[in-house]
Order: sequence, then C-alpha cells, then structure tokens
Amino acid sequence: MYKFNTPQNVYEVGKVKIGGQPGELPTVLIGSIFWLGQKMVKDANKGIFDAAEAENLINKMDTLSDLTGVPFAFDIVGTTEEAFGKYIDFVAKHSEAPLMLDAMSPRTRMAAAEMAKNMGLQDRCLYNSVYKGVRDAELEKLKESGIKMSIVLADNPKDNSLEGKMQVLEEALALADQGGITKPLIDTAIPAFEPSMGTAVRAIPKIKEKFGHPTGLGTGNVVTTMGWVKAHFAKEFRLGTRTATNAIMQTMGANWLMFGPAEQADYVFPAIAIVDAYVASAMGDVGIRPLHEQHPIYKIFL
Repeated sequence: MYKFNTPQNVYEVGKVKIGGQPGELPTVLIGSIFWLGQKMVKDANKGIFDAAEAENLINKMDTLSDLTGVPFAFDIVGTTEEAFGKYIDFVAKHSEAPLMLDAMSPRTRMAAAEMAKNMGLQDRCLYNSVYKGVRDAELEKLKESGIKMSIVLADNPKDNSLEGKMQVLEEALALADQGGITKPLIDTAIPAFEPSMGTAVRAIPKIKEKFGHPTGLGTGNVVTTMGWVKAHFAKEFRLGTRTATNAIMQTMGANWLMFGPAEQADYVFPAIAIVDAYVASAMGDVGIRPLHEQHPIYKIFL
C-alpha cells in the first residue's frame, strides 16, 4: 500500500469520482461495449445491434455497481461515425454511467466528441485518448467539444523503460492541456503479455507520486494475450489469471482499470470490491479513510 506525499487529485465525470489516495475512493472499472466482434453487434459499420441484449448488459453493470459499491464507466467502441451516434445515444439513455469515446481512427474519435457535445453529454464523457503524436486538428476538435477528461498515454514505443514512460508523459500531458483537458487519467500503457509488462505496473506509484493524477491501465490488453495460459489451462480456469492481474494493479495504487469486455463484469466487480476493501483496511492504519459510505468496505462489512 502506498500513501503518496504528493496531493492526489480527485476528478469527477458524470456522477463518478476518480482518484485520491489509495483507500479513499473505490477503483473505477471501465468495461467495453459494442467492441468489434461482440456477438450482439450485427453490423459494426452501420451500428446495428441487439438492443435487448445491450440493455441487459448495461443493467448488469448497474446492478453489480450498486451491489459492490464499485463505480464504472462504459468504453463505447465505435468503428464508424454512423455507429457511434447510435451507440452513444443508446447507452446514455439506459444508464447514468460515464461514457468513454473509443475508436482507432482519429477522425471517428473527433466525430464522436462532436456528437457528445451536440447531445449535451460532454460532462459525462471521457476521451480515449491523448498521446505523443496526436495531431493539432484532433486537439482542436477535442477542445471545441468541451470534454474535460481524457486518457493520457504514457506510451513510448522507442523506450518502454520507466524513464521512457515518464519522459513521454510530460509531452502527452502538455498536449492534453492544449486540447482543453483539465482532468487527465494517466494510462501507464502496459504492453501485450511479455517480459517488459512489469514496467507499466511499477510506473503506477511513480506517476502518482510525481503528478498526482488518477492513474490506471488497460488490463484487458494483457489477459487476452496470455498465450501460455491459453495453451495449458481450460477457459474456466483462466478467470483466476484475470482476477490476479487486476488485483496487482489495485495494490500498486491504480485508480481505474479498463478491464475488457463488459461481459466479464460478473466476476470482475466482486473481485475488485474485495481488493478495495483490503486496501481501505490497510490504509486505515496510516490515517486514510474512505471519502464516502458507498465504498465497498462498507458494503462488505456493514
């Protein structure tokens, strides 16, 4: 457990608060919906999907959050502008959770940001993402949208060391500021399952100590690339590796986790709640207390 010397920022998006010292706020989970290949998506380009199944998945996330005290956001993955418009509208009408705008194409991301503004949803949205190399045109569109929260990547393809991540992060934060982002969420940019993956874990407390911003990473990027696990263990036993991966990040100080497909919520939420309770209990020894009574520790022990 880490008690950081640097003041730890708490940012709000929609009704969800992210950040702070370990033990103050629960870990925020970000689950992906409408991702490419998801069974309920019938046509990713046109944004055609099974509405009943999507609503059930959204309701599941809401129910699990209420039960565990773990807050969450939806990572809305869009392939085209047409699809994004339908996805954002649907999720916004069926849940009050924050909405992450996620697309591989900068053009599609920019269009999604503009849609969010036109729908009056900018205060509920976070952008994915700002990174070294993002173009001025995208930053300008992001600023115009009024969205204030974004993932900021500490990704340095030329140098994956801790020093490399810290160096590139300074530049990425400056770019985020240029795009009007006042609530950065730092992503330590964990690579696929490989020997250097631990650097992104070690970076969590280092980044929080230096910058004070909420920090996390995409654990879903790791667990889906565990070739050794897939080769030797049946699917039902791989859940333990996913749970362990998330727990490691929490104990290192992660404030948020992009855990992968929302379908995994059934076992991710209770596991995250248990670790949050452990963290809050440990931090009580150094004078840190949860900031509200919805924290998982109160759900579990009261």
